[in-house]
Amino acid sequence: MNSIENLLQKKNSPSLIGFLQAAGVVIYCGFIAVFFFYMSKTKAQPGVFGLFLMLALFVFSAAITGSLVFGYPAYLVLNKRIKEAINILAYTLLFSLIIILISIILIISLTG
Repeated sequence: MNSIENLLQKKNSPSLIGFLQAAGVVIYCGFIAVFFFYMSKTKAQPGVFGLFLMLALFVFSAAITGSLVFGYPAYLVLNKRIKEAINILAYTLLFSLIIILISIILIISLTG
């Protein structure tokens, strides 16, 4: 893990790491949206299996996005680099908010 940390620390600023983490969450959410879109096109009734699938996907998604957003900052906190961890987390949340706002603006402009 030290080689990954050294690579990130030497070549990338906290803002770039935050952007990459936010982009990872957006890409994952895009995959889930495509999955839901194609699942809605099927004629199968959800039933118990559908509810199970939704709950399992919810838990899996929480783990994936939680790892993407909080994984590296938590690692930094454990290594006593709290200020850097907070900066990266703040940039990740900031870029996530910016991406959400841009998405809302695009949706409104394309549908209205």
